[in-house]
Amino acid sequence: MTCNALRHGAGGIIAMASILHIPTANAGPCAGEIAEFQSSLPRDKNGELSFIASMPQSIDAQLAHQPTRESVERAKRDAQSQIMRVLAQAEALDSEGRRNECGDAIARAKHLLNP
Repeated sequence: MTCNALRHGAGGIIAMASILHIPTANAGPCAGEIAEFQSSLPRDKNGELSFIASMPQSIDAQLAHQPTRESVERAKRDAQSQIMRVLAQAEALDSEGRRNECGDAIARAKHLLNP
């Protein structure tokens, strides 16, 4: 095989790979959904996550006690942490190729963000 034939063959393979959009080795079947959800999360001007998620109502709230600034901030952080844990779970399921379970985890994260 000549050098020109090798060059054309390699160029054809590269062109086919770019047309087929071959995913990276660690991207699973629901990586796109995970990335889309993560990019939709609101961020502040510094790029930090700034979304407010929901958590179950506390006993103090059920008893009509006014929340403190600290308890509100703690609840926000806890809700954000819970969503990020569910997203990490979705990524783990995705890397195992478990598309249905991954989709369920993303749905849980969306529900936590917007009940």
